[in-house]
Amino acid sequence: MRPIPPRGKSLEPPVLPPSSPEPSADEGLPGAPRRGRREKLPAPDLPLDEIESRVGHRFFDRLLLVQALTHRSFSQESTPPGPDNQRLEFLGDAVLQLIVTERLWREFDGADEGDLTRRRSERVSGQALARAAHRVGLAEYLRLGKGEEKTGGRAKASIMADAFEALVGALYLDAGYPACVRWVEGWLWNSQPGAADEDSFDYKSQLQEALQRVSRRLPLYAVIHESGPEHLKVFEVEVRHDGRLLGRGAGTTKKAAEQAAARESLRALQSGGSLGLTGFPLYIPPSL
Repeated sequence: MRPIPPRGKSLEPPVLPPSSPEPSADEGLPGAPRRGRREKLPAPDLPLDEIESRVGHRFFDRLLLVQALTHRSFSQESTPPGPDNQRLEFLGDAVLQLIVTERLWREFDGADEGDLTRRRSERVSGQALARAAHRVGLAEYLRLGKGEEKTGGRAKASIMADAFEALVGALYLDAGYPACVRWVEGWLWNSQPGAADEDSFDYKSQLQEALQRVSRRLPLYAVIHESGPEHLKVFEVEVRHDGRLLGRGAGTTKKAAEQAAARESLRALQSGGSLGLTGFPLYIPPSL
């Protein structure tokens, strides 16, 4: 990791994922207010300089960064219990919704409320935020309790999505709204995976393989709704097996909507849910 340069040099927006040239993190996010000496925080279990470099922001209040990375399971096992990331997650969720809503409002001028709502749901879904959290590298630094660690907490989409929201809340408090906007857009838009990466896991094939273990019938996909003008189409697809509804999904292409429907079906099959289909020896990828 590069040594962090003296304070005074700002980042070039947008913040890019670690695979791109790593920006300086000393001054913090572009547009963040200039402040005096940062608070010192003993955190021997966290390499804070390294984390700040990965995130692309050097925190004035490092307590916020540590709290954003502290899962409640870690806090509950500490004596005395310390703060966890739930409050920051609550704040970050609201900030994230506003940032994404504003961006979609500007980007899709002709879209109606339904189109914008579906696009926002796709952008801030648990799976999308979990993938972003993994690209930032949060899984490596998350503070988990021993029990959660043993059950694979770092691979749980819900925990990773919550950590991403908590980090957004921490950045909002430490750097301000304009800087937080640039950071969120950098990770949710500018570093979004391309189509090849999005399809790196084939949920449709995984669902078909699972269902063929109990039946020769194939899952059937059907478009149940289309909305938006031709250049801004959003498709809703449902998947059924032997007449039984397994799941629904939405996407800007039929292929993406089918993959989303298959992914939701896999989640339902994994948990049993209301489908009554349990006992599937499925491999469910960490992003679920």
